[in-house]
Amino acid sequence: MQETPEDLERLQTLLNRSIERAGSFLRSSFEMPEHSLSAEQLVRYLRGNQVVAFATVTAKGEPRIAPIGSLFYRGRFHIPTVTTAARTRMVTARPAISLTHYDGIDLAIIAHGSATLILADNQDFAPLEAMQREASGSSVNDWGEGVYLRVEAETLVTYARHPNHFPSTDEKG
Repeated sequence: MQETPEDLERLQTLLNRSIERAGSFLRSSFEMPEHSLSAEQLVRYLRGNQVVAFATVTAKGEPRIAPIGSLFYRGRFHIPTVTTAARTRMVTARPAISLTHYDGIDLAIIAHGSATLILADNQDFAPLEAMQREASGSSVNDWGEGVYLRVEAETLVTYARHPNHFPSTDEKG
């Protein structure tokens, strides 16, 4: 686990605020907060490389979505990619993004916000690279000029059909 106590507190605040701001239909269909994951449960579940559907916006305002691996580090999603990727160009020009990770009808994690580039000179690049190598055996620099897209979620909602199946980080498992 790479998260500090401050990261977990920030993440839990975001999760709580997202539940409070959710509309009545989303709160009902996601059975919030009873079926929401805590920050600790989310961090534990999102270890390693998790595939997400990552959405960006073109210059014409058209959505673009694609499956891609992600890393959850310090309480934020990070998308490994390269500077020449279309998604990187879109995020640079228009940082609004959405992402979703789900497992059938039993789990959903949805984030809306913006993304920023993490370049090689950023202090978080090396730890992300270590996580990327451990998770996939490759580096973003193997693909070209590697970068990470850090998701700054303004909204982060979760749904777990069986939230008790997701232990928190302080439980043995």
